[in-house]
Amino acid sequence: MSPRQKLTLGILAVVLWGGCLSVHLPEVSVKPGSETEKLTWDSLVRQTIAENPDLAGARYGITSRARSRDQAFGSYLPSVSGNFDRNRQRTTGTDPMKDDMAFGITGDQPMFTGLNTTGQFLKAGKDLEATRWAYQVTSANVRFQLRSVYIELLKLDQLLAVNRRIAERRKQNAEMIRLRYNAGRENLGSAMRGDAIAEQAEFNVRQTMRRMESQSLLLGKVVGGDFVVPAKVEGEMEKIIPAPDDETPDYPGLAEQTPTVYQLTKTAEAFKAAVISAQSVIWPQVNGSLDYGYEGGKLQHLRDQFLLGMTVTLPFFNGGKNIEGILKAKADYQTSLEAAESARNSAVAQLADAWVQLQDARENVVVNKHFLEAGRKRAEIIRAEYASGLVDFQEFDITEQDFANAETAYVQSLADVLTKAANWEFVKGSTLEDVLHETRS
Repeated sequence: MSPRQKLTLGILAVVLWGGCLSVHLPEVSVKPGSETEKLTWDSLVRQTIAENPDLAGARYGITSRARSRDQAFGSYLPSVSGNFDRNRQRTTGTDPMKDDMAFGITGDQPMFTGLNTTGQFLKAGKDLEATRWAYQVTSANVRFQLRSVYIELLKLDQLLAVNRRIAERRKQNAEMIRLRYNAGRENLGSAMRGDAIAEQAEFNVRQTMRRMESQSLLLGKVVGGDFVVPAKVEGEMEKIIPAPDDETPDYPGLAEQTPTVYQLTKTAEAFKAAVISAQSVIWPQVNGSLDYGYEGGKLQHLRDQFLLGMTVTLPFFNGGKNIEGILKAKADYQTSLEAAESARNSAVAQLADAWVQLQDARENVVVNKHFLEAGRKRAEIIRAEYASGLVDFQEFDITEQDFANAETAYVQSLADVLTKAANWEFVKGSTLEDVLHETRS
């Protein structure tokens, strides 16, 4: 084979090998949304559970930990291997060839490892439990993300209708002010301000529509890459506000049940099991072995060999590394235990804060609704008085602005109470799977 051919084959091998190692992500595209079809909360939850990559990665993490636990259990079992060896040799050029052949099986069984095997197996089991709780943490995070963008789309949909009403009213106001200016009953500055306010109202409509597009893409990201613009969600914010609850929750009890606290507690238990493994270095190690096979020059001259033995290893002195290893394992356990306690205490404070914010948001909805009703009535009165010349432009302008602010503030207060409710569920550790359980019940 010529050097050029060798080079070509080498390049081809590199290309093929590189192709085997390359990773290709699924294709992604943005699809146009339907004006009539709306996504329900339950359907979004199911799609997110099935397709969200963060949840899928967390589930693979559980599978990986389960395999690690199974590997740790394998250390209890014997290891058996087979061997076959054949040689042909001669010492000088005139000596005949000499055949040597040997084959057999070898088995090793750990009989006592100073509880190292038990410690490793217990640690692997606790790591698996911690990883399962880590999935709950991930699910709670994704649920909060999904609920937040769902609420934001509901808010923007309602806000778009409000901004369109405001824009239409602002347009009518600008026309009325222009007519009054043409009749000599209003100044030019007021007419120009009316036109500018109408333009701003139209801008608010376009801004809301653009915001809906960006939030639609965020929804696609959360559910797992199904990008639809614009995305329409089903629901009315007034109807899904949670019922008020005046009873103060048991913050410490709820904190103990949060997935984060459970995860860190199981992690601490894993480090506690690691202490058992660390202490195994000061105990004797006992190992049993079995060798059985044949060896000889030819098949008809093979001799069998059998060896059954037991090895006991006693650690005397290794520079103090064994003691330091035990002390390190205990320090790691104490560190993880303190982290779990800190997370529990933080959860108590976060639960209290989330509950207070939820109660404040509930009351704020009632307050903003009263402002909206008052603003609407006052706007009707002042509008009629301005048209008849009983009030000046400044009072009319202030009243209209207050009414517009009250409309948008009420929509925002509805979104705030739903967001605070979602945050309350997030701090408690409620997961996407809990939504499905609540729906079935």
